[in-house]
Amino acid sequence: MADFDRHAGELPWGWWLRANPRGYEDAAGRHWSSVRDAFWEGELGFPPVHFAPEQHELMLRVMTAINASWFGTESNHDVFGGDMMFWRFYQCWLASIGMVETSEGRNVFDGGLSSLGKSVLMMLQATREPEFERLPMSAVVAAVSANKGLDAEARERALIDFEREVGFRRHLFAREDLGKRYLVTLTGITVGARMPTRNIAWSQSFSDAASRDDLFAWLAERVHRWDDWGEIANRKGADALTSHLLSVIVGAGGLSR
Repeated sequence: MADFDRHAGELPWGWWLRANPRGYEDAAGRHWSSVRDAFWEGELGFPPVHFAPEQHELMLRVMTAINASWFGTESNHDVFGGDMMFWRFYQCWLASIGMVETSEGRNVFDGGLSSLGKSVLMMLQATREPEFERLPMSAVVAAVSANKGLDAEARERALIDFEREVGFRRHLFAREDLGKRYLVTLTGITVGARMPTRNIAWSQSFSDAASRDDLFAWLAERVHRWDDWGEIANRKGADALTSHLLSVIVGAGGLSR
């Protein structure tokens, strides 16, 4: 790909492709059935395999984690199921294809997304099936993170702003009060029924609001993982999600990280 294309970090990868009756035409005159095919086969040189969509999704999740600045031991437990070798290989591969900053002297495991990486991430989000759900404004999520260790009133304002912004997602973590118990609940939309309904798939109870809010603030910073965690609860049950979240929290170094 031409050098000028690699520096279009403000636009989704593939902005130069021309749509015509034969598909999407690249600068070399090749035609592709989709923008993702142009990237996966044309740019990266992979063959047209039936499992390409799941690899696109993995790439989207990993690059979203890197962009959110929490890609590390935590994501090894969350995205890669604790497989250290695969986790390290994937980071090295992303660096080798220019998706991660690798300036001289920088640890490949500490680099953020490059300009090209940000452009590819925008493309993967825009072309995701089902449609990539809108996430809260980054400024709102950053406010939740910035209020760590500050007074309770400031954190409460940040959490309320987040709850207002998060809207009605397919999978939604929320704070609730039940008598003298303080809960974090996960609700999901039941599909397949004639009338879709929202049902509680998982909950965790606390004896005080501060501890409940510690967990909710940690979850809020990772809102881009909610759908995947919701699918764990739906497929494997609440206990499986509890076990998974515990391993991720330990991998992250605790709720304060």
